[in-house]
Amino acid sequence: MAVNELDLMIFQMAVESVRSLPLSFTEKAAAIAARSRGILLFDVRVDGDAEVQRVAAIRYPGDQAGVLALDRQGHVTRHCIVNGAFSRFIAPLENWTSMPLPMQAKIDVDDHASLFLGALRKAGHMLGS
Repeated sequence: MAVNELDLMIFQMAVESVRSLPLSFTEKAAAIAARSRGILLFDVRVDGDAEVQRVAAIRYPGDQAGVLALDRQGHVTRHCIVNGAFSRFIAPLENWTSMPLPMQAKIDVDDHASLFLGALRKAGHMLGS
């Protein structure tokens, strides 16, 4: 299934509209989701990745997700939009986010975040800035 060009354009416009605002990555991800009428699925810290320190995903209609990644220095938010082929990588991170904090504290999602980033890179989606 091809990425809907209108959804991609709206997602990119939302990213650009918050890129320079003095907000945290978490606040930017929430603002992008709200401005593009998506649902923020997760926003997680990534430990051990040489390029990315945080990653977030926003759900859109048609089994699409907008992906945001904050670089290691905290300066650049990279982004892309992917189709349902990444659902199996997104689901564990989304499930973890929906858990109560005491359960989140007991479960490490670093491996899931690393697998998701690896799949994005392998598919050539790592993530135009």
